[in-house]
Parts: sequence; C-alpha cells; structure tokens
Amino acid sequence: MKNAVALWQFIRRDPVGRWLGIAWAVVAWFALTWISLTVTALLLLVSAALVYVQRRRRDLDLGLDELDDLY
Repeated sequence: MKNAVALWQFIRRDPVGRWLGIAWAVVAWFALTWISLTVTALLLLVSAALVYVQRRRRDLDLGLDELDDLY
C-alpha cells in the first residue's frame, strides 16, 4: 500500500511523474480501445461466416426432391 501512495504522490507532485502518468493512461486507453475493436471485428467476421454457411446449406437443401417422401 505504501508503494501505491508513493506512486500517487509522484504522479501528483512531480511534472515528469504527471507526464508519465498521463502517457500511461493514454497508452492504456488506446490498448483497450484496439482490443475492443478487434473483438468487435472478430464477432462481425464470425457472424458473416455463419450467415454464409447457413445460406449455402439452405440453397443446397432446396435442390432435393421432397416428392419422394410422399409415396
């Protein structure tokens, strides 16, 4: 706990510490943003692939003759 207090005082009182604290926050924010964008893009890609596979299977099933089942 003493380390956290010392780090917080360094960030609040020292201009270099303040600059490093802001830089760290900006880098962390961009990292989280890119991770969320990557996850979103991955979900969209997987969704598009599933829709494609579903439509392809549906189109293949339409070619079957279902009249044979009636006799």
